[in-house]
Amino acid sequence: MMHRDEILGLLFETPFDQLAARADAVRREAKGDVVHVRGIVEFSNHCIRNCVYCGLRRDNAQVRRYRLSLPEVLEAADEAAAAGADTVVLQSGDDYGMPPRDLADIVEAVKTRLGLAVTLSVGERPARDYALWRSAGADRFLMKHETADAALYARLHPGKTLAQRLAALRRLRDAGYEVGSGFIVGVPGQRPETLADDVLLVCELAADMCGAGPFVPNGATPLAGAAPGPVELTLRCMA
Repeated sequence: MMHRDEILGLLFETPFDQLAARADAVRREAKGDVVHVRGIVEFSNHCIRNCVYCGLRRDNAQVRRYRLSLPEVLEAADEAAAAGADTVVLQSGDDYGMPPRDLADIVEAVKTRLGLAVTLSVGERPARDYALWRSAGADRFLMKHETADAALYARLHPGKTLAQRLAALRRLRDAGYEVGSGFIVGVPGQRPETLADDVLLVCELAADMCGAGPFVPNGATPLAGAAPGPVELTLRCMA
């Protein structure tokens, strides 16, 4: 595994074309030239969290809240499969108003109907919920750690801690999921060194998938006026 200083050199010193070429060679050796298509069904935008960068945050009174019914989810999943998706991703906010059994029924219905891999992205839950959805047929779970800086995490997620997030990711691993994590690039308050720590944390978690996405300011959040995350730095993190 790379050391922190080596990662920082790649992120901020190595010419981008060299880094991209090296990353592409690793990608080709590890994964080949296959593109997997994911069909994402956003089945609920209710959320109990109040993250300062997210438009779904609890205190955003401007957003119109919804939850899709089982027939509506199946209709969307059918469209995704017909368009060539090989995985259906069921995604929502941290919606504790939806009974875990209802989501298990949705997972089981999608799995039975389409026979595709099912990925969940529904946030932090107790181990019993993760086990229930796994037994219903969910294969994978996506939940970014967002930032490896515990103090920054606490500022971005009022009332929540990075330790809670990492504990949830480890519960997912224990439940038998393929686990995806990842982080935000360019969020206000982020130090350059933290991006190297993000990469190292993903390795420590032995994540099966990793996403590095730029910070995108949302007009209905406290960070509405902040600058967006740099595109090239985001690509460097991906590489």
